[in-house]
This record gives sequence, structure tokens and C-alpha cells, in this order.
Amino acid sequence: MVKAKYLFLSGGMAIAAIIAFFLFFQSDTAKIKKCFHTLSEQSEKSGDEHEIIAAAAARKIESLFAETVWIDLPAYDIDQTFARNEISSRVLYARAQYREISLKFEDVKIEFPEEGAAIVTLTGILKATTITGERVAEAHHLECELKKMEDEWLLTGVIGVEIQ
Repeated sequence: MVKAKYLFLSGGMAIAAIIAFFLFFQSDTAKIKKCFHTLSEQSEKSGDEHEIIAAAAARKIESLFAETVWIDLPAYDIDQTFARNEISSRVLYARAQYREISLKFEDVKIEFPEEGAAIVTLTGILKATTITGERVAEAHHLECELKKMEDEWLLTGVIGVEIQ
């Protein structure tokens, strides 16, 4: 009986150690993928949402960006540098234009050209329904630059090329 108790306790400690390892010691690749997963998750919208929920999502999205970020999206005629504190208001404005939003990232490729820097190429797939009921479906090839700052990977640049 005593051996079974120690065996169960040892097994529980081993599982806890494995969970702690994956929670606290993620690779840089995993952290970067988590950044894009969070961006996708926080961009989701289905139906009417309370202002507090929209603001929380916008703040979470803003936290994924560095103090300044250069965004070049020819499809939207955007080519400028934004301060981090501008991101939330722009996200809130964009969310207000849609009843439903789905943003997914596919074909994610991560390269590390130098220590503390990453280039991520991926395809962003946006599906949305405007307030007026118009359906939107777009796919964009994106090249994103990230920098590691205080053990967090933050977006510093986003360049888009529309897929034909």
C-alpha cells in the first residue's frame, strides 16, 4: 500500500514537471506561433459584442506589437509606422465595421536571421461579414518581422502582398 502511494506521488510529480516545462520553457518558435494564435483568437468576432469585450480584445492585440510597428499593406493602401498606443483604437474601429470576423494563419514559416530577430512568412485568411451583410473573404501573403524584447516576441513590421 505504501509503495503504491509513493508510485502515485512520483507519477504526479513527473506529470507536474512536464507541464511546468512546457508552460515556462517554450522555444522561441513556440512563442512566436503563440503570438499569431493570440492574434487570430483575439480577432474573432461573432455577432454583437459588448464594448468591454471589444476593448479587451483590442488591448490584447495591441500587446503583441512593439512600441512602433511599420505596416505596409498595399491592398489597403497602408504604408506607415504606427505607435503601439494607436493600435487599439484602429482595431476597435475595424471591429465596429463587421458583424463577424475570422482570421486564420496558414503556411507559417519562421526564420531567425540573427539573435533576437525573426522573420515569419505566412498566409493570412480573413473571412468576415460587414454590418450591412456583405461577405468578405481575403487571403494575403504576409512577411512579419518580430524582435525579442524582455523574453517576449513582438511584431515590429508587417508587409503584405495580395494573393491573386
